[in-house]
Amino acid sequence: MDVKIATKSGYSGFSHIALFLVVMIWVGMTARGAWGELLTSQPEQSSGGPSEAVELNGDTVEYSVGGNKIIAHGNVVIIHKDVTLTCDQIEFARDTGTAYAQGHVRLTKGRDEFAGEKMTFNFQTMTGEFEPATLYAHPYYGNGAKISKTDENHMVMSNGYVTTCDLDHPHYYLVSRTIDIYPKDKLVARKVRMKVGGVPLLYLPKFSQDLTGKKPRMTFTPGYTKEWGIFLLTATRYELNDSLKGIIHLDAREKKDIASGLDISYKTPHAGSGVMKTYYMNERNITSKHFYQERPSPTIERERFRAEWRHKWDINPQTNAIWQYYKLSDSTFLKDYFERQFAKDSQPATFFLLTKNMPLGTASLQTNARVNRFESAVERLPELRYDLSSLKLGETGLYFRNTSSYANLTSKRPSPTEVRLDTQRVDADSELSYPFKISIIELKPFVGGEHTYYTKTKDPDEYNSIRGIFRTGASLSTKFFKVFDVQLEQWGLDIHRLRHIVTPSIAYLYDHGPTVSSAELDSFDAIDSRSNHHSLNFSLENKLQTKRKQMVVELLRFVIGTGFLLKEDPGAGGFNTVNADIDFRPVDPVTFYLDAVYDTRKDFLTTVNFDLYINSNPKWYANIGKRWSREVDDQVTTEFAYKFNHKWAAKLYNRFDVREGLHKGQQYTLTRDLHEWTMDLNFNETRTQGNEIWIIFTLKAFPDVVLDLGTSFNKRKAGSQSSEGR
Repeated sequence: MDVKIATKSGYSGFSHIALFLVVMIWVGMTARGAWGELLTSQPEQSSGGPSEAVELNGDTVEYSVGGNKIIAHGNVVIIHKDVTLTCDQIEFARDTGTAYAQGHVRLTKGRDEFAGEKMTFNFQTMTGEFEPATLYAHPYYGNGAKISKTDENHMVMSNGYVTTCDLDHPHYYLVSRTIDIYPKDKLVARKVRMKVGGVPLLYLPKFSQDLTGKKPRMTFTPGYTKEWGIFLLTATRYELNDSLKGIIHLDAREKKDIASGLDISYKTPHAGSGVMKTYYMNERNITSKHFYQERPSPTIERERFRAEWRHKWDINPQTNAIWQYYKLSDSTFLKDYFERQFAKDSQPATFFLLTKNMPLGTASLQTNARVNRFESAVERLPELRYDLSSLKLGETGLYFRNTSSYANLTSKRPSPTEVRLDTQRVDADSELSYPFKISIIELKPFVGGEHTYYTKTKDPDEYNSIRGIFRTGASLSTKFFKVFDVQLEQWGLDIHRLRHIVTPSIAYLYDHGPTVSSAELDSFDAIDSRSNHHSLNFSLENKLQTKRKQMVVELLRFVIGTGFLLKEDPGAGGFNTVNADIDFRPVDPVTFYLDAVYDTRKDFLTTVNFDLYINSNPKWYANIGKRWSREVDDQVTTEFAYKFNHKWAAKLYNRFDVREGLHKGQQYTLTRDLHEWTMDLNFNETRTQGNEIWIIFTLKAFPDVVLDLGTSFNKRKAGSQSSEGR
């Protein structure tokens, strides 16, 4: 093994001379040069020590005559790979790679750190023991009678505690006889007592914390709303093992009573993974402002709930299955208690989808069933589909594409209506294209058609009908670019040459009217609503690009397009609307988006939307957005956040209706750093819905909040991610 010895400068020269004489005498008395062995880069394989060099430094270093032991005193430092050990005194066994350290012992490995009064550590197996000891394994601090590092990715603390508070006397901590820590994976403790200020408040038979992400173990959200009254929402994460974990919800609302829920996230060895979510309450709508006041009318009770199950199974690299079951007690439950989820999907579906990627396309089997009778839905029991990707036909230059499907369809109206429409449908949509290039112009003419068989139509005399559609068209595009030798590093700009790309394109489409009109068919989806179409679509795209750190950066993207309806189209002929989209990012902290629609027939703008994001300083950011529609509304949304110091920060959100001259919504958030905790005090006012006040406490070590009741600025994504010429 390789051991390099060095002594600190500025210390007694006598110790240096003594060490030198001892080594020289020993060299002269032995047949092999021990000094050469000490510094050799190819250690004896039988030594059992680390195969790479261990560097040892100290004020005084003694080397035993036997050749296998080094003793160092004063400011001792040992370095091996990414491990650094410091202490007052150490005895290092060369043959085993084991160090015995005493006095102010500290061992660091990456972000993990151990400290104690004495330690035994093996640099070959990367295992050892500290006693007594403290540790920091991000984001936890700990202290125990003994810490054993059983292998490179496992530590065991005996008779100790862990906390995310870095004070000598932490505000809170979790006490246990045995705590297992797997860095960058998880922390597991059993028979845990949670203490706050030294007072035991909670007992847990088992505590497990995921260290791979940043999810808080517990979240408490107190507050007040006009509809709920005073409320407290809690979410507690649990982990039974690596394959079974989830969240327990226990919520109390003054005007609605108690609600509870259980989320289960699971993994199976061979059949995929999924999540189950339940939430139940016996809602009691009290008619007084507060629960302790006299109620002018009787309390109304009703059961309300949701049950959800989603599962995904990757059967093999080419085949996967996914299914979802969603049951609700009534049509307004999501809106009343899970408003954000309702905004994303107001009617979650129940379905099963099996997909298989094949050499020439994709095959799928899908079933949709209505579970909630208060909803309207189209059931597919089942639908089979095959998508043939664009297939080149030999050396002809022709490409063939086809989508074929069979569906057993039933359309159900909301209860109590029992009206049902049903049919079986076979559909085949094909296209034959011939893309080619003339000089700098790319052309793609195509011809295609769609044939659809229906077992039922609106007219019983027309059952078992076949509808045919013929379509043809072509697309034409080209690309021009020019590079400008511009070097600019002023006003925050970082431009090293500019490339201007212009892409004009035109598309022609003729879609003959179907042989069976959509008025004669029951409508289940877009396939049943085909109509004739005849148009030209023009588009012009402009881009400005530069390079930063060898990467192509898009400074500006501007697209303008319009459609021209020809006389065979059922719509009014001629130009209809002009659409414009702009993405502009001159510097990294500033981004601007704009989209607008202009009605050429009425000769006015119909909609204009823009967003401006500024985040140029770690202490603050600002966003402003404008939503204008001639027929609907005119609103301005702003958001501003500022960090006053390391303890206090604030965020202001406002939504203003320009036409009515009224604030439609506003939210103010004041954030206080409580050392290991962060407290958010929120006030929200939404016109016609009343006011809300709530407080959220979150561990700084796990900043992602499980329950988010707040309002935030909706940030858009860039419209183009292309980077030609990288």
